[in-house]
Amino acid sequence: MPAAESKLMLTLFEIGLRGIGKMRKLGMKGSMIAVASVGLVCLMALSVFAPVAGAATGPSWNYAFPLGGARSQATVVQADNGVVFVIGGYTTTATTPTTLNSAYNPSTGTWMNLAPLPFATRGASGGIGEDGRIYIFDGTNKGTQVFNITTSVWSAGAAMPSGTNVWEAKSAMNGDRAFVFGGEDGGTSYVNLTSIYNVTSDSWTTGADMPYGVKAGAVVADNEFAYYIGGANDSGMATTNVSRYSFATDSWSMLAPLPSAVCAEGAVIGPDGLIYVFGGADSPWNIIMGAVYSETFTYARDTNTWAEVEDMNVARAWLGAAVSDNKILSVGGNTQTTVFTTVESLDTLLNQLANLQKQVTLLQNQLAQANSDVSTLKGNVSDLAAKNILLNQQLADLTAQLDDLTAALDDANNTADSASMIGMIGVIIGVVAIVIAVVSLFMKKKS
Repeated sequence: MPAAESKLMLTLFEIGLRGIGKMRKLGMKGSMIAVASVGLVCLMALSVFAPVAGAATGPSWNYAFPLGGARSQATVVQADNGVVFVIGGYTTTATTPTTLNSAYNPSTGTWMNLAPLPFATRGASGGIGEDGRIYIFDGTNKGTQVFNITTSVWSAGAAMPSGTNVWEAKSAMNGDRAFVFGGEDGGTSYVNLTSIYNVTSDSWTTGADMPYGVKAGAVVADNEFAYYIGGANDSGMATTNVSRYSFATDSWSMLAPLPSAVCAEGAVIGPDGLIYVFGGADSPWNIIMGAVYSETFTYARDTNTWAEVEDMNVARAWLGAAVSDNKILSVGGNTQTTVFTTVESLDTLLNQLANLQKQVTLLQNQLAQANSDVSTLKGNVSDLAAKNILLNQQLADLTAQLDDLTAALDDANNTADSASMIGMIGVIIGVVAIVIAVVSLFMKKKS
């Protein structure tokens, strides 16, 4: 920050601190107003020096290193060190499965071919286990193929329990288990099975069924959940379905749907924590006969909401997805006429900056509202104080009136008591007079 801006910032903070010192003398209410006011000053200062919210255009796809050769419908996995493996798939629109096993090392910027698959396959699922081995499940070839990255040697694992190969299932690794979801079982039906492979015991079990039969979607996973996104239904049409599988409870739940239907897409959890979904098509055929997409969507796991960011440069389906060197990669893929060597990268830093700017704007609005609420509260307190004074005066007046009424009642009671006493005396005198008169009359008659 330039010296002039730094000086202005310090001046604003000094003004704010002096304000706090003065306002604290007003008590709790004053402290609240002071804190809100100083916070607003600070955010106003930041807004002077920070870029204008909305200036960032969001993340942008750029061409990255090309594949060593055209590839589509491959199994793409990434190691913790950023190395990206592209295994199997096909290299031409003839869709013939390949045994190719390639790896890209971001530290050297080069591709190298590794030991080929024992059995060619495309549309397989797979991932890297916590033991550092790559596991490839079925595809067009039934069987579990295990690659030791350290020794560059392939071995066989226990085959999936299905009677035939499962094509275009999707998998997620969690601990020492691989979870394989859905797929097309032997070309006859789209299954909703959850098959669980234990890499330690080399054995399979089954988990809770998916809410629907599906193939050719995309799966990403964190430590708690696997997210199955999109995919095709039994009618051969892409869907907007999004479901979540809990590793802990072996249960499924439905989430907010995709903004538009897609299958044969790529998906990863980005460095910013959002799920990125890109590319794909409207139908799950190897050589796409319908629309092929370049759209990119993001999903926020904490709010269960979707948004759209910039499209890829090249629309592709059956592409791979990975994260390397803190960038999202879309790898290979194809259209009706072309199988691509294209790799595009998406740097999410701009997206993170845009999100931070949105948060700053939101906080500014919240602080302004809080300041308004404090002002309103201050006015309400003043009104209540005035009403309190008026009520106290009315109470004093009513108390005085009550005292006057009490005194008047006492006087009335005293007057009534006096009148009663006089009346009683009068009665007594009257009776005595009558007695005297009777006695006198009686005495006269007697004499």
